Amino acid sequence: MVKIYKFFAYCLFFIAMLLFFLPKENLYYLLEQELAKKEVFISNEKLNEEIFGISLQDASVSYKGIEVAQVHKIRGDFLLFYNKISLQNIELSSLTASYFPSKVEDAVVIYSVLDPFVLQISAKGTFGILYGTYALQDGRLKIFLKPSKLFLKSYRRTLRYMKKSENGEYSYEKAL
Repeated sequence: MVKIYKFFAYCLFFIAMLLFFLPKENLYYLLEQELAKKEVFISNEKLNEEIFGISLQDASVSYKGIEVAQVHKIRGDFLLFYNKISLQNIELSSLTASYFPSKVEDAVVIYSVLDPFVLQISAKGTFGILYGTYALQDGRLKIFLKPSKLFLKSYRRTLRYMKKSENGEYSYEKAL
């Protein structure tokens, strides 16, 4: 019985050390290269490597050369079976002001080995509460929105693209 405990303790220690010494900064630059293929660029960021992750401060995000957002903090936690990217204090560009409120308090993207072909998405802001999934195999995005009173009042044009359910939520689905 003691040998089994030792075996699991050594395995746990090995995994922890692997995650600790993982070149997280290189993983970030690899992610940046993959985003560049889709014409998404992150610039002006301050990069900090942490124990099991990485964080960025004051990043500008642009798509096809147009700045779309300023993100105060991005934090990536890279654990072997569960990975999470958190974005805090997102200020969207004025280009989106007629379609969507410009302030997003926080957004989270989660990848888990338990569901390897799906990314879980959630966000909260002046628009209300948003949650959904992105299927990695077929590129299908499904989003559900519990809109705030401000969103219902000021952004009716955006709501026309969404389906309303009986419980007051709106849903949107698209293959990207």
